[in-house]
Amino acid sequence: MKKVMFFLLVSFVSVTVNAQLKNTKWKGTIQADNKIDVIFNYRNDTLDVSNTADGSNIETMTYAIKDTVLTLQKIYGQSDCDGTGSGKYKFEINGDLLSISLLSDVCNDRSSALNNSKWVKIK
Repeated sequence: MKKVMFFLLVSFVSVTVNAQLKNTKWKGTIQADNKIDVIFNYRNDTLDVSNTADGSNIETMTYAIKDTVLTLQKIYGQSDCDGTGSGKYKFEINGDLLSISLLSDVCNDRSSALNNSKWVKIK
């Protein structure tokens, strides 16, 4: 019985953590060649990054969450990331503010754009 209760508790916590970003949108600025205002649209398991000026897609990535670690991997887009390596980022949500900081990433384009970034939730 203890094992069943433990499994249910772990499953509930895992679903709650994933639900923090799933189906949410966040606005912020990334530094590419120039500063670009973008929207991060977290879907079920993909993250679409779009330019707020014209709505164009800049990048699409898969994402996964474990505890407070966000793992990203490129599917397609404008960065020089090759799509085979992933990046790991610590994230924290405080009200309507999302903070992302680098843990490790094989792609310099992604890490330089996301490290120490702040995002505001779009309602």
